Amino acid sequence: MNFNCLIPELRVFDLTKSIDFYTKTLGFKIEYSRSDFAMIALDKCQIMLQQLSLPSGPDSWNVTDDMTCPLGRGINFQIILPDISEIYFSLKKQKIEIFKDLMVNDYQENDINNHVLEFLVQDPDGYLLRFQQDIEDWHFGDDKTADRLFDLVLGRKKTATSSLFLNDDIDGKGFSILTNWDKTRKAIVLTTASFITTFNKVKPEIAQKEGNKSLEDWREIHKNFFSKELEKHNLQFNENIKIVCEEFEVVKILN
Repeated sequence: MNFNCLIPELRVFDLTKSIDFYTKTLGFKIEYSRSDFAMIALDKCQIMLQQLSLPSGPDSWNVTDDMTCPLGRGINFQIILPDISEIYFSLKKQKIEIFKDLMVNDYQENDINNHVLEFLVQDPDGYLLRFQQDIEDWHFGDDKTADRLFDLVLGRKKTATSSLFLNDDIDGKGFSILTNWDKTRKAIVLTTASFITTFNKVKPEIAQKEGNKSLEDWREIHKNFFSKELEKHNLQFNENIKIVCEEFEVVKILN
């Protein structure tokens, strides 16, 4: 295997318990292990877990025997992933306390602004793990109608949306940031399902989930909107255009 140039080695009180947490809850894989050691990895992240032995012997690497939970005070380990939703909900499902819940932050990197979603959790020994992903802001439509639709989402009366399918890129899951028109109000939403269909095959239940009174209303509104969008690509509207339908749920209202 290829080793990163920097790999943290964490001394742990109970190696079996730590391995279970990292593999079964967080999704890490064991690359190799020994009786008192495990090398684990998730995506491009690598961590070593070493059974802590006290009191320290003459060959010990322990700086001190004063080892009490939480370990690693003063440090957190940033783990960057394409999508942190699966890990987040795995922790929630197992009722593991989140140290710092989902938050959106902007970090300046010279002339680049990194817009990220992140949360922190403590492992069984108290080490802080900071899971982070790049995040995108978006709103409905191309005018202030976005404000009304945003309110429908917060009221749980709109749980789906549709857009033109103009390329082969479809994520189908994960977090994003929904905003109103001027981005003064925001909410974290989770895409729970997505599929590709054609305009003329959209079903009434999808129209209803999008906050429309009827399929006819949905067709009229979206025909006008999609026609304008297609013009930007020098394309014309037709009943067989491909669209992406996405269902989502509100996870957290930010402001």
